[in-house]
Amino acid sequence: MNRKRLSRFAALCFLLLASSLSEPRKDFAEQPRYKVLRVVDGDTVVLLMEGKQVKVRLIGVDTPETVHPSKPVQFYGKEASKFTGNLLLGESVYLEYEPGSSRRDKYGRTLAYLYRAPDGLFINLEIVRQGYGHAYTVYPFRYLDLFREYEKQAREAGRGLWAGASNQKQKQMKSEAPDQKESAPQPAVDEQEAAVYITASGKKYHRDRCRFLSKSKIPLALEVAKARGYAPCPVCSPPQ
Repeated sequence: MNRKRLSRFAALCFLLLASSLSEPRKDFAEQPRYKVLRVVDGDTVVLLMEGKQVKVRLIGVDTPETVHPSKPVQFYGKEASKFTGNLLLGESVYLEYEPGSSRRDKYGRTLAYLYRAPDGLFINLEIVRQGYGHAYTVYPFRYLDLFREYEKQAREAGRGLWAGASNQKQKQMKSEAPDQKESAPQPAVDEQEAAVYITASGKKYHRDRCRFLSKSKIPLALEVAKARGYAPCPVCSPPQ
């Protein structure tokens, strides 16, 4: 491949990547809208559809639990529920479905993307963008890369449930800065605020230099990791 063709190929790849990470623009002018009756939790709502109450699970986002029958209210669960309520209560929405997939999950909930009427706000993505939920990547979906990118931005900006990890990072940077007064003692970091690390596929949380972080390393506040069901690594023995 000569240089000119290579340049064109690189430009095409860039355009494809950019388009995959841009927010979808939808025309719902001819689509029905459905009234939001209530918010169950951060990622589940009840809509009035054709005279029936339908429970809808938002595709691509996972917020901390607040109503799970076998789990306690998780860290930042109430805040996530309130955020979704502020976006949707008293509003109507348009629905979009994932093509080629079942429209119901194993609990019988309808799986859908929600867009608020009439402004078209993409609710599923907005929850991730503002840090009130994770990108749910267990199953593939059309906007997976976009959701991952917005989760990364929320984490780096310390929004919502990522605030603890961001604050800890700032403390760490401050403690590593040159000490202008050598006699002044450094304050101890509260262990409950300590940042730990998880991997993209594991179920354990780790210390900074654990050998299990060689392939992926995602910072997380300790309390968030515990609330989301991660267990301490038996090798590096992180704080508990």
